[in-house]
Amino acid sequence: MRAVVLLLAGFVACLVSPEAALAEAFFSDGYLGLTQEELRAKLGPPHKIRDRSSALRVYKYYPYDEWENVMKDQIPGAMGEDVYLYVRDKIHVRFSFQYAKEEKANSDTPILIVKLVDIEFLSPDPLTGVVEGPVAVPLAVPLKDIPKLIPEFKPSPADDAPTYRSNLFIILLQNETSKAALRLVKERNKEEYAWSLSYRLYAAEPFPPRITLNENVTRVEIAVDSLQLIKDHYRLTHEAMVNPFSAKAAALPPPPEPPQKKIPRPRYAP
Repeated sequence: MRAVVLLLAGFVACLVSPEAALAEAFFSDGYLGLTQEELRAKLGPPHKIRDRSSALRVYKYYPYDEWENVMKDQIPGAMGEDVYLYVRDKIHVRFSFQYAKEEKANSDTPILIVKLVDIEFLSPDPLTGVVEGPVAVPLAVPLKDIPKLIPEFKPSPADDAPTYRSNLFIILLQNETSKAALRLVKERNKEEYAWSLSYRLYAAEPFPPRITLNENVTRVEIAVDSLQLIKDHYRLTHEAMVNPFSAKAAALPPPPEPPQKKIPRPRYAP
């Protein structure tokens, strides 16, 4: 019933405000730049709303109705993330949408715009089969399987597509820029840079020196990054690497096997 009401509301909004019907995302992912109303009209009402309870990745999840009618007014400064859970190829995939807040003239209600999509691969609890909880149990998925689990994930196959690695993640910058994406960025002097669609790949363990499509990831972010900003300010923490989805990477010889450590043998006195 909620889905029907929300879709009807979106239809009425389009009639009243034709420009809303023409609203589009900033990039080809189809999400970044949408308002909360536009996202919910596209995907339906969220399955859950989550609120971060600490600086770490610890969240509390609320039913949609409880958040809308009670919790969002009781938690000061709360800006809940819309959560959608799907099962694709027998794998649980959780989409969480983070918003940027824009003040609206002559209104106390700000506009919420999708600034980042956090996508997790989850392992259900072996006893209950539930994947929801304050801390997610990650599931490792090979890079080569991500496109079928996340249709919005369309990395460039170009050999020269800008790709960087840090201690925490790999960044795949795409050949798409948008001036409107400035609305999603809080960096100082952000007007000096071009902002691109990017994919950030996270793993439970540090990535090896050579990245192949067989490497495992547990989380993907669809975000906005700037190639020139990385070059100017993050040279020490972001290392350029070969795009793992390129033909150049596929043509490289397989990485060498890691050296095996010899088991020390005890020495006895003569």
